[in-house]
Amino acid sequence: MLARHARRVLPCAAAFALLAAGPPAAFGAHEGSKQQVYKWIDEKGVVHYGDAVPPQYADQDKTLLNSQGVAVGTIPGRRTPEQLAAEAARQAAEERARQDAQTARVRDQNLLATYLTVEEITALRDRRVEILEGQAKAQGQSLEQLRGRQRQLELQTQHFKPYNTAPNAQLLPERLAEDVVRTAIDIHTQERNLELKRAETARLKEQFERDIARFRELKKVETEYARSPQPR
Repeated sequence: MLARHARRVLPCAAAFALLAAGPPAAFGAHEGSKQQVYKWIDEKGVVHYGDAVPPQYADQDKTLLNSQGVAVGTIPGRRTPEQLAAEAARQAAEERARQDAQTARVRDQNLLATYLTVEEITALRDRRVEILEGQAKAQGQSLEQLRGRQRQLELQTQHFKPYNTAPNAQLLPERLAEDVVRTAIDIHTQERNLELKRAETARLKEQFERDIARFRELKKVETEYARSPQPR
């Protein structure tokens, strides 16, 4: 039985010979037993096989083999914090890549299911761009009105201190000061909104350009596949 052969280590050639012979011959296992054989590498780079791993190699990765010498699993060794962080980063990157690939497949399917021609995509793009540009135009007009009001308020403030240095000049009325501040804030908000709307329009155009290019690629693949001889 395997339990009676603690830490038996075999050279590579001998191990493979015994493994190839099957469970009865490998390490004295009886027929039907679930033999576990480990593979590890020592500090000199020599590969070893055995039914148990020596303690000095417990921290390294081990490969678990079946009785035919086929790898059936890996037992990870001890990891440093840096190795754990690197492994987590690698897994996260692989997951992001998997999700990106899935998103791309879904987008391709939606493109082919939604549109029949490039002209349909272009028409939708133009309609949506027209809406956004109309909204941006309205925001621009509102912004110009606010700037006009700001100029009027600035002219009014020139009659009061501290802008007017005449001895009989009155202090700036509180309400006028509040209007100046409020108008300046509204202008800043409207400028920001207009900037965001223009950026949204630019992103929309770029996305549609990518969709059109991808749609053409997919249609080309469809056409080439339809023309290629199909196996019978």
